[in-house]
This record gives sequence, C-alpha cells and structure tokens, in this order.
Amino acid sequence: MWIALFLSAIGVAPPTVEIQTIGGQVFTGPLVELNDQGVAVQTVDGLETIDLGQLAGLVAKQPQDSDAPRPTVGVELADGSSIVAMNYHAQEGRARLTLAGGQVLELAARDILAVRMQPQNEALAGQWAKIRQTDLKTDLLVVRKDAVLDFHRGAVRAVDDATVQFQPEGDVLGVKRAKVFGIVYYHPHGRELPESKCRLTDRSGSTWIVRSLGLDGGALKWTTPLGLEVSRALASVARIDFSQGKILYLSDLDPDSLHLVPYLGAIQQLPTRMDLYAPRKDMNLNGGPLEVNGKIYPKGLALHSRTELVYRLPADFRRFKATAGIDDAVRPRGNVHLAVRGDGRVLFESAVTGTDPPKPLDIDIAGVRRLSILVDFGADLDVADHLDLCDARIVK
Repeated sequence: MWIALFLSAIGVAPPTVEIQTIGGQVFTGPLVELNDQGVAVQTVDGLETIDLGQLAGLVAKQPQDSDAPRPTVGVELADGSSIVAMNYHAQEGRARLTLAGGQVLELAARDILAVRMQPQNEALAGQWAKIRQTDLKTDLLVVRKDAVLDFHRGAVRAVDDATVQFQPEGDVLGVKRAKVFGIVYYHPHGRELPESKCRLTDRSGSTWIVRSLGLDGGALKWTTPLGLEVSRALASVARIDFSQGKILYLSDLDPDSLHLVPYLGAIQQLPTRMDLYAPRKDMNLNGGPLEVNGKIYPKGLALHSRTELVYRLPADFRRFKATAGIDDAVRPRGNVHLAVRGDGRVLFESAVTGTDPPKPLDIDIAGVRRLSILVDFGADLDVADHLDLCDARIVK
C-alpha cells in the first residue's frame, strides 16, 4: 500500500524527481514512495503510482554539492557495479571501501574484479582498459612510471595505506602504494548471482547494480546482487534506471543486414564516398549531435537515402518508438520516404521533409521478428536527405 506524503509526515522534505515510464510518460514532483513494487510521486494533478514493470527511469532534481571531496579510487565489482571510493584496504580475503559520504562497506575480496587506485587521464584510461582485457591466470599488480602502465603477475595478499603486499613468486614483497596504479584480481568463472531490478547512479559517480531497494525515512536503502547493503541520503542519488530488459535502443544493436544504394550508381565503386552514406549511431551524418527542430537527442540513428536496415528482434517487445525528422544541419532541405515494415508487412509509411515538424512514431510490433527500416529517395533526388530517427527504440 502506498504511503502518501510519507517523507513529509516525518518532517523530511521529499526530493523532487522526474519519473519516466516505458510508454514515454513523464511525471514530476516530490517522491512519496519507492520500493520493489514501484514508485509514487505527488504531481500537480495528484498522486501518481507506477508499477515497477512500467518504470523506465527516475531522475533526482537536487543540485550537486560541488564542494564535496572527489573520490580517487575506482572499484569494479563482480555484479557489474562500478564504485568510486575515498580509500581501499584488503587483508585475509576481506576488503573495505570508504565511500564518498563516509560509509564503510566490507565485502569479500572474491566480490572485487579490479581496483584503480590513482586518478586517470585519457591516456592512462586507455592503457588500463587494455590491461583489463588481459587473460588472467593470476592477480595483476599494475604499476605506473610517469605516463606508462605495466603489470606483474602474482598474488595480492593485502593492501593498506602505505603498501601493497604482493607475491610474484616465493617471498611476499611490500610495494609502495604510491607506485601502484591498480589491481586486477583473478577469479574462476562460473559464478551465478541473483537477478537485478535496476541500475542506480549516485552523485559521487558510482553506478550500482540493485537487486532490491526501498525508502527508510529520508534515506534510500538498496541491496546489490552480491548482498551488499547500502544506505544513502536521497539527495545523493542522481538517477535510477529501470529500463534494463524493457527498452532497447536501435543504436545499441547491430542490424542483421544493411543495404545502401546511392542515387548515382557510380558512387558504389568508391568506398570512401560510400562511407559518407553509412548510418551513424547517436550522432548526425556530419558527426554532430542529432538535432531536429531545435531539440538535441542523445540517442538515435542518422540515415541517408537510400538505406535499408533490418533488425532481428528479441521476443516480447511490443512497440517501436522514435521521433523522425530531417536534421537541423540541413533543414529546410531534405525530402525522404520513410517506410517501416514488420516481417515484410508495412507498418508505417510517410514522406519526411525539412519543412515538416518532427513525426512521432509509435508502432505496434507485437509478434514481429524482423523489423525493416527503409529511408528511400524523395522528391529532391538525394539532396540533403539526412533523416534522424531520434530515440529509436523497441519497448516491451
């Protein structure tokens, strides 16, 4: 049962949030309740309750505290969580993280995949990512010398403020912590964890995979698939993403097939020219942001005429949603014919021009296994045919 104005009743000002549903509805207002069944928010039109299965995301509206100390340690957990912390210690198979808010988490070392112990720039991040792909048979101790990272194989025995106890072969060595950039732990494969319900991002920059959550006074409590119990003030939460498994963006999928037909057939012989006509993911055809009618979209596809994409859809998705329009970079030019087919059957068909307002698409794809999107030549040959399918996604 929903507890209306729960936080206000105990004298805690409820935070203002924006709730998004998988159907595209948006509700804004003070958060009243949040648990494993769903969420309630007090809007200007009254109390809105949304079941967990219909939730896409929750965004908190609190301003970020710019004076808060910035964590320098990054910890990757076995359940997919990526945690930033103020400090990290380990000994005798146990680890301890000190979070930005001062909370201390204790967990088994087997729950940790890797620890980055120093800040990183772009160059170091690339080297660290490459080392993370190394085939493991032992732990890796990653050391930094100036702008270069190197690693040594062995076993990490303990970590304190001064040293990392590392055993390559034979005796255990005390390596100065200041020289250690990070640790990659070896774990055998095959471990299974409980399913998660959402992904929570806090304002310190941590991303938590969440198995269960709920309100407790003015705090949000959640449990990870690893069994970690975390309690943070609601003001420290930036976003909760409930969309995993419910929404798939086409820009995150690879098409089953792609067919390009330039207006001038001779271009087919010039691969560098063909690259100009290739679809773009999450950017327009010029490499800038997707922008239609003054609005910028972070997700979507940019397609030139004549392009046909075919996607093999997972089961149980019911709607295809997008906003179609000619990109602002070329408007008011542009004239294409857009057709969406499901298993060969026409589901949507329309001309889209640079003088049209954006066209919202909400198409029934229940039972469809192959989704085809065709951007064909329109009335102006292929001049400025830069079609954006903004927020193109399939929804359960």
